[in-house]
Amino acid sequence: MLDNSVRQPLSSSMAAISPVVRYGQHETSKVQARKEGMFRKAAFFFIWMMVFVIPWENGVVIHGFGTITRVVGIPAFGMALLAILESGKLRSLAVQHIVMLMFFIWAGLTYFWSYDPSATKTSIYTFIQMFVMVWLLWEFAQTRREQILLLRAYMAGSLVSSVGALVGFFRNTGLNNGRYTGLGFNPGDLAFILALAIPISLYLAVQERRKLLAWVAGTATVLAFCAIVLTASRGSLIACIPTLLILPLLFPRLRWGRNVMILSFLALAAVGAWLFMPESSWSRLSTIGSEISSGTLNERTMIWQIGWQIFGKAPFQGVGSEAFAGTAEHSLGLASDSRSDMGASATRLAAHNTFFSILLEEGVIGFALFFALLLTLMLSAWRLPHIERIFWLCILATWAVGALDLTWEDRKPTWFIFALLIAVTARRLAPEARSLRNQVLSRGGAELYGRTPISAQISRS
Repeated sequence: MLDNSVRQPLSSSMAAISPVVRYGQHETSKVQARKEGMFRKAAFFFIWMMVFVIPWENGVVIHGFGTITRVVGIPAFGMALLAILESGKLRSLAVQHIVMLMFFIWAGLTYFWSYDPSATKTSIYTFIQMFVMVWLLWEFAQTRREQILLLRAYMAGSLVSSVGALVGFFRNTGLNNGRYTGLGFNPGDLAFILALAIPISLYLAVQERRKLLAWVAGTATVLAFCAIVLTASRGSLIACIPTLLILPLLFPRLRWGRNVMILSFLALAAVGAWLFMPESSWSRLSTIGSEISSGTLNERTMIWQIGWQIFGKAPFQGVGSEAFAGTAEHSLGLASDSRSDMGASATRLAAHNTFFSILLEEGVIGFALFFALLLTLMLSAWRLPHIERIFWLCILATWAVGALDLTWEDRKPTWFIFALLIAVTARRLAPEARSLRNQVLSRGGAELYGRTPISAQISRS
């Protein structure tokens, strides 16, 4: 054993070393936090760029690689992995993510009985990319500032698409089967992208504190509506109705200056659409009533009749994700080789209804999972504060109306909206959950205090 003469120098030397060790640990943690912050900022930058290019991704396509979204999506995922590895922390998924993941897994399982396995395989890759995007937003868009920045990114991207459609109209280069479009998009898809941007732009016009950003958001609203009219998309024009319906609910909550600004932008949008509307667009849009009452909705009703026949083949498990086109062509006797002889202009059949497409391809089981996802999203939005609740319910309604006319279960704007809504509800509802938990604990502590003072002290501690 050591005597006192040896113990005293040893203890004094350990006391001198411990501050140095603590200082070294502190510096190491600072360096680690700095590296983690750098990776997180880089990841969020690429995520912002990814959201920005979504509304005009078809404008830049790299042969053999894909759209520009993939160009910025890959480094976003790489930086996200570095940030997660550096921090060693991974955020737990929400209930909506679990339901979403179940839907994606079921869509992947349909490969084993798909009527078109190659198309289903492509769909699986697409859904994996969609869930990665959803996870990126969940992990790196946790604060209100980050979420507002992503909304601004989508709005800025819609400005690019709107300007592209307007430039194509003025230069007479954007005609597509008598309808105007731009940046390589189908007119209906471009119009729906912009229809979703209108409530986002109006929300930003209401929320922005700086007048310049509010005017930019208003300008995006005007240009988006004018471009929708140019595309002559009847479904997307109808999808704008929920945005008009929420205005009476917003005006009492806003200052009169913002109300005047919003009304001014809406008036400009109406006047601009009327002035820029060509005769072909007006002729097509004027048939909305007749097509709904007695028409075929541009032959969609005939496609849906074929779809119901296909549904009878596999009602519960579906015919396979993305396999509707191949199944319908086989039922109609359209051979794939004859379609290839028609050239690149030949387009495959589409269900032209997102809900119907899911019912046919993923069956009743997949449709139930997707419906459960939408239900959880609506319930989450309903619990938000007044203005945010109106905005998110409006954008969900806009998406639901537009999805009745298009097949959009595998499109990026769909899952971007769903992902951001989940992140927003988690941010707003988390304080309420913590407050409720503290109240329960405080009540429990008070009850224990009335019984045993020692137990109450332990509970409060």
